[in-house]
Amino acid sequence: MSKVPVLAAFAAVASLSACSTTTATLPQVASLETSGTAAPSSTTSAAPAAEQPYIRLDATQDEIAQMFKGWYACLKDNGHKMIVGRGSPDFQSNTPADQAAVQACKNKHPYGPDEMDPKKNPHYYDDYHAYMKCLPEHGLMVHAIDPFGTGWTYDDGVSQKLSEAQMDKVQLDCQVQSFGNH
Repeated sequence: MSKVPVLAAFAAVASLSACSTTTATLPQVASLETSGTAAPSSTTSAAPAAEQPYIRLDATQDEIAQMFKGWYACLKDNGHKMIVGRGSPDFQSNTPADQAAVQACKNKHPYGPDEMDPKKNPHYYDDYHAYMKCLPEHGLMVHAIDPFGTGWTYDDGVSQKLSEAQMDKVQLDCQVQSFGNH
């Protein structure tokens, strides 16, 4: 099971549709599950609209989930193909209707946090290194995947000793500690 930082995960947009219990039907703040395939990204490179939801570095899973629910509802209302039974968009589908829905809902697509964007944070890789050091120091037995800075996975053959809630707290605390120090 592979994890990716928030920003890469937003590109994958698999957060609310992930099957694993690790994301517990809500996206992780520090990381989200992905099937390994990136979803189509927005075609615009302009700055986010003022009304576009911004994900703070210290946002909780519930806060992020609410932002994505709003975006998913917009996509559905605008004709994007949805995964039956999950309520999340099918990002494997890329029809003209899907593309039009993504365009129509671009102002509802959550973005951020800027601290976790390598293009906006000149210290991103140093921060990511600190994050990857923090997680196991606080009981979450994981290691970085290649290429470095793109995510992490659980250590093989190691039983996690933390509860789901404890893992979520460690991820959030380490994220804020590692990326919020500038």
